[in-house]
Amino acid sequence: ARYQNELAGVDTELLAERYYYQALSVAPQIGMPFNQLGTLAGSKYYNVEATYCYLRCIQSEVSFEGAYGNLKRLYDKAAKMYHQLKKCETRKLSPSKKRGKDIKRLLVSFMYLQSLLQPKSR
Repeated sequence: ARYQNELAGVDTELLAERYYYQALSVAPQIGMPFNQLGTLAGSKYYNVEATYCYLRCIQSEVSFEGAYGNLKRLYDKAAKMYHQLKKCETRKLSPSKKRGKDIKRLLVSFMYLQSLLQPKSR
């Protein structure tokens, strides 16, 4: 279902997500479904949701090696976005736009901090 969503343009994201959660209910020790859920999450919420899934995959009893690379890629993106955000000026924005920028700044800063706290073993 996930590949139908990606390749054929068929909107099956919710179905794929359901299948991965069913896989976790059958074999919760396997991390691969979390990796796939991270891929499905994409860049929602500035990659926070995907990061959670990849971390769950890595912490699973049977982790998936590819999750380490996926997580590193997200942390690299977070660092880049963090350094770009530091340069942005928010004083001249309307309150509603400033709120959106503040939320983005919080989530990106959280992701950047998370990347700094991770061991560099992989």
